[in-house]
Amino acid sequence: MAFSDKQKQIFKFGFTKYDAIIADGAIRSGKTSAMMIAFVLWAMDKFNGMNFGICSKTVRSCERNIIKVLLGVVYLQTHFTLHYTSTEGLLTTSRGNKINYFYVFGGKDEASYKMIQGITLAGILLDEVVLMPKSFVDMALGRCSVTGSKFWFSCNPASPNHWFYNEWIKQAQSKNALYLHFTMDDNPSLAPVIKQRYEMMYEGVFYERYIRGLWVKAEGVIYRKFADKPERFILDTVPGDLVLINVGIDFGGNKSATTFVCVGITTRMRNVVVLEAERHEEELSPSELDDKFIAFAEMVYANYDRAFKCRADNAEPVLIRGLKNAALRNRLHCNVVPALKREINTRIDLVLRLMGLGRFFVMRKCKTVINALSQAVWDDNDKRLDDGTSDIDTLDALEYSIEEYMKELIDND
Repeated sequence: MAFSDKQKQIFKFGFTKYDAIIADGAIRSGKTSAMMIAFVLWAMDKFNGMNFGICSKTVRSCERNIIKVLLGVVYLQTHFTLHYTSTEGLLTTSRGNKINYFYVFGGKDEASYKMIQGITLAGILLDEVVLMPKSFVDMALGRCSVTGSKFWFSCNPASPNHWFYNEWIKQAQSKNALYLHFTMDDNPSLAPVIKQRYEMMYEGVFYERYIRGLWVKAEGVIYRKFADKPERFILDTVPGDLVLINVGIDFGGNKSATTFVCVGITTRMRNVVVLEAERHEEELSPSELDDKFIAFAEMVYANYDRAFKCRADNAEPVLIRGLKNAALRNRLHCNVVPALKREINTRIDLVLRLMGLGRFFVMRKCKTVINALSQAVWDDNDKRLDDGTSDIDTLDALEYSIEEYMKELIDND
């Protein structure tokens, strides 16, 4: 495996006077792969019988993005014995009489810090540290009390108001941290055609952060390509190769509207097409909500002759049960389940990437979706503005309908 000069600096870090390393920048820039391998090699060279931490937003993402990759590195397989026990979240690495223990942790919310309490660490790797709450990171760093322990951080940029940017990157010198900024050009294994594909997948603030690797503020219109030229995304004829139908539901109340959005996905999970959409601004009683839902579900089945799943806002379990019962009573050809409700910017990113790849479309009759995508803007806190001036209810329903297929849709290209 060949490494760039920037990646080689990561491998040298463990043998320098620095207490921490921060590698930020573009996606697919090679920072994470170099960090994880260098972290293990440093630990095995400097310590024996010690505990280390490897952290991502969730344990699952850590296992997928780090542990699985480490177990497949030929150099590590040749020179060490590696064994991962998923039930314990423990990677054991040994060579001869030397053995060290790498524990996996997820830092997804404020309560996550409790998972790492009590353990003593000789070093910690925090991958995508900007996705973790400060309380978890502070607790994790506080567990590194072994002499010679070091902190290893990697991340893609976020808002310049983010606590990590202000407390670590801007203060790298005072923290005795080696700061390395990566671009895609720092990854020698990234083919030009793959680089070009990723450049096409992003726009706006996500392009600035993930492709250019900049810490920039989210501002202005969110779906700029759509707002500037909506006709590029609008269809008058339904594609003939639909293989999947899904409905997203966002419940009204407290000045928000009840919205239904039906999407179709074409063969090989290629294109997403918004097929039907309704928005009900009036306050609906439970029985009125049932009636509106039944009418919409019957219309969807009549138009597309296909059973479908409904993903409804999981913040309203009582209303979901009501719709589920209504579907059973009326023998509707659908199943009502809670939405996954991923983080809002993750859902926004999915739609933007599909737009950038030319794989997102809206039927012309879906005026509420066209208007919602054209008018959505960022607020001052790196979130979608939610002050009643734009229709985020329709956008929520749209995202609920496709977020479960995020991996398949993105990996398809």
